[in-house]
Amino acid sequence: MKRILLVMMFSTTLGTIAWAQSRQVQGRVVAAEDNQPLPGVNVLVQGTQKGGVTDIEGNFSIAVSEGENVLVFTFIGYKTQIVQIGGRQTIDVVMESDAFALEEVVVIGYGTQRKRDVTGSIASLKGSDVSDKPNANPLNAIQGKVAGVMVTNSGVAGASPTIQIRGVGSISGANPLYVVDGIFANNIDFVNPNDIASMEILKDPSSLAIYGVQGANGVIIITTKRAQKGQTNVNVSSYAGFQKVIDFIDVTNAEQFKMLYNEELSNRGQAQYDFSNYTANTDWQDLILRNAFITNHSLSITSASERHQTSFSLNYFKQDGVVKYDSYSRYTARLRDEFTINKHIKVGGDISIFRWTREPQTAGLNNAIWAVPVYAPKGPDGVYNTAPAFQRAQVSNPVAVMEFMKGTTISEGYRVVASGFVELNFLKDFTWKSVAYADLGFSKSRGYTPFYQYGAVGETVQPNQFSSVRQRNGTNTTWQVDHTLTYSKEINNEHVFTVLGGMTQQYIGSDFIEGSRQGKEPLIIPNHPDFWYLGIGDNDPTRTNNGGADEQAFLSFLLRANYAFKDKYLLNVSYRRDGTSKFNPFNRWGNFGSVGAGWVVTEESFMANNDIINFLKLKASWGRLGNDKIGNYLYYPLLNTGVSGVFGENVYPAAIPQFIPNPNIRWEVVEGFDAGFEAIFLNNKFTAEASFYNRKTRDILVTIDVPGAVGASVSQVNAGTILNRGIELVLGWNDTFSQDWRYTINANVTTIHNEVLSIGDNVGYTIIAGPSGQSRTAIGHPIGAFFGYVQEGIFQSQEEINSAPNQQGTIRPGDIRYRNVNDSDNAINDQDRTFIGSPIPDYTFGLSLGLSYKSFDLSVDLQGVAGNEIYRQRSSQTFAPLNYEANRLKRWVGPGSSNTEPIMDNARPNNFLPSTYFLDKGDYLRIRNVSLGYNFPSAVLERIKLKNAKVYVNAQNVFTFMKATGYSPEVGGSPVSFGIDNGVYPIPATYTAGINLSF
Repeated sequence: MKRILLVMMFSTTLGTIAWAQSRQVQGRVVAAEDNQPLPGVNVLVQGTQKGGVTDIEGNFSIAVSEGENVLVFTFIGYKTQIVQIGGRQTIDVVMESDAFALEEVVVIGYGTQRKRDVTGSIASLKGSDVSDKPNANPLNAIQGKVAGVMVTNSGVAGASPTIQIRGVGSISGANPLYVVDGIFANNIDFVNPNDIASMEILKDPSSLAIYGVQGANGVIIITTKRAQKGQTNVNVSSYAGFQKVIDFIDVTNAEQFKMLYNEELSNRGQAQYDFSNYTANTDWQDLILRNAFITNHSLSITSASERHQTSFSLNYFKQDGVVKYDSYSRYTARLRDEFTINKHIKVGGDISIFRWTREPQTAGLNNAIWAVPVYAPKGPDGVYNTAPAFQRAQVSNPVAVMEFMKGTTISEGYRVVASGFVELNFLKDFTWKSVAYADLGFSKSRGYTPFYQYGAVGETVQPNQFSSVRQRNGTNTTWQVDHTLTYSKEINNEHVFTVLGGMTQQYIGSDFIEGSRQGKEPLIIPNHPDFWYLGIGDNDPTRTNNGGADEQAFLSFLLRANYAFKDKYLLNVSYRRDGTSKFNPFNRWGNFGSVGAGWVVTEESFMANNDIINFLKLKASWGRLGNDKIGNYLYYPLLNTGVSGVFGENVYPAAIPQFIPNPNIRWEVVEGFDAGFEAIFLNNKFTAEASFYNRKTRDILVTIDVPGAVGASVSQVNAGTILNRGIELVLGWNDTFSQDWRYTINANVTTIHNEVLSIGDNVGYTIIAGPSGQSRTAIGHPIGAFFGYVQEGIFQSQEEINSAPNQQGTIRPGDIRYRNVNDSDNAINDQDRTFIGSPIPDYTFGLSLGLSYKSFDLSVDLQGVAGNEIYRQRSSQTFAPLNYEANRLKRWVGPGSSNTEPIMDNARPNNFLPSTYFLDKGDYLRIRNVSLGYNFPSAVLERIKLKNAKVYVNAQNVFTFMKATGYSPEVGGSPVSFGIDNGVYPIPATYTAGINLSF
């Protein structure tokens, strides 16, 4: 009955076009799940407008001309089928359901599972979602794509983004675990985006529990591409383009600065500054920023027979930063090989070799913002100028420093990631797999600070009267071994079991050595890389040497059981026992587990004739796991050197305890509950997924003061609890306007409630504050909440000051008026500081729009956040007279002139206290990506001997709607100092054109 109704929505006759030398191809289309005919399936001759639809019996007939050799079958809710005609006159097609990708297999911990059987919260992305976006790191491309995942990007060339999954659960760190083809990693900079087949994001504790202590902040699983049996494919992809800063910080020009600075001097009762020798109007931002080049080129070759699979890829990526002379390049090679010896034994392995080079920016963003615009970079004689005397010692000529330091750093590294496995299938239902992994990283850098001088009006200064070199080498080593045994069994087509047990071991180590040397006249170290080694200055009395090492080890045992009854009732149970070297032996082991259950309601008999709800699954899960994202050796009595001890008249080198060791520290414990549903409606056109999550992290490691202690006075204890709670909602719609037009709409929104529930019982703990005290982590508030005074206005007169609560210091008209939060003392003091904002947004959201017409496709992605604030640390500096941001043009100049901007006078400390005056709204909506592509039709492909070809143009970060005044509203940082803008690097708009070819 359902399919008969579908016929009423489609034409039941085939529209054909007659032409010379054509022939008729006919056939029947059926559904894979029940072999029943599918009426209304679109049948199109690829690369043409010729086509039709299947009739009520699933039959079709279509005329094809010479050279037309491919038919495309599309139907909503089913996977598109592309069929080669060859010499056939009859073609029968079986279409597989694609309803919410229910039968699609997703990667979970140490295995796979059908998406319809998943009881936890796992999001899945395809490699095509990230491969053609102009990003150094594939994680940049998931921004706004996945509910519950907040990505904070950086514009620095080659930089990795900050990832937070469902909020921040620890003050020690929020980075998730990355698992690339099984190996644990703390970043994925070695992964070629074009090699990615799929990316799964595990978000809830029940999905994460199988990863134990390393998965507490979430897990991102990356699976790379494999060769397809019976095929040899060559793929070439390439794009190139440029990056451009479109959001600048609005500062005063030369005339505006002179006016405001002399006004400031007048307000202090000082003489006006003589600017007669300073006639320039320099835009320093324009001089240190640039349009920057970006390019990416990839080649992959895959080939597979029945028993042997090989894939090989090469990648080159180059990105210049928009801040001079920031630059990053990456070279990646990867080889994977698998061989099936017989039906019982399979062996294989892969190796990735990654090399990077980096040149850091030599221009200072804050320098360019703070440098006054009244002088030119160079004088008529070509010598670099210095700033006016009032900021000369504090703020260098931005262009001079940029050019002097250009090319003075050599930084490069290598990384080799390899694995080998043996897989044994025996007793029909058992699979044993052993995998060994290695991740070896090597980095080295050498840097040089030149001897330089530049001129000033009427004088010559030498800001750097020596040259110096610095050198650092470091290594990172990871060894990992996994052994798993899997038992899979299906009984009577009703009961499906999968039981997995195993163990995993991991060792992580790192070491470094570094030093510096100086050269003074007459022995200046030359500005040439051949001399940038520590040996050049072994006799330097100011030389520095340093080095260190770090290591940790893990041993874990794991068990998981999945059960499905009639594809209707689902159960997932997992257990993991973790041991780590980070803790004292008697606290070294932890036991963690999870349980999840699901009910596929649409499999019930009472839903059999439902034409509205095509699929509905209710699910709930609970999980408990540890978090080891803390430092090593915290139970050891570590020492700090570099101090002295005095005994009588003698002074000796000494050491003091770094902290009072606590042998009882243990795991931070993450416990969470999830409940939600997945649903598909209206003939598979509309999809919806919702989840409620409630996650607590207990036994947070905090620092407390120990009264009366000798030497060290602090110790670390497990004494905090942090809550993350919210709702995730994902909606999707896909449909067609006609045979040629198809569109998709996907949206997601996440709410985040982050709250510190306890932290040392609020007694005796060391206050966790931001770098300048502008943020604080405390009970009842989000991690790293902004802490300061509340601005109520500007004092307009002395009478108003006299009637207000007593202020700190000397207060005069034009100063900021703060709220008396603590009414009991009628005074403005530290007791009136309160929590004034949060760096953690209340909402994150994303929207993706897709439209295709014949061979053209268009996609538009938007993303944003709401409900957070940004602290403008860059605007609160008073160490010297600095250029003013444009908001200061609206300053107070007399009664009634302004109630938001204080008087011009940097010598009034009251106006620079941490307060709401320095807060920007962090809400933004960004047009994240716009892409337009053209897929070459089959007739053209046959002539040029290609399987597929696509050209496209792409625009990223096209425009941002925001209230923040910095370069970007994306301001990262550590969990306890997030959202503090002290010169955040611009995130540029990026425009590229590219091509993908398959042979």
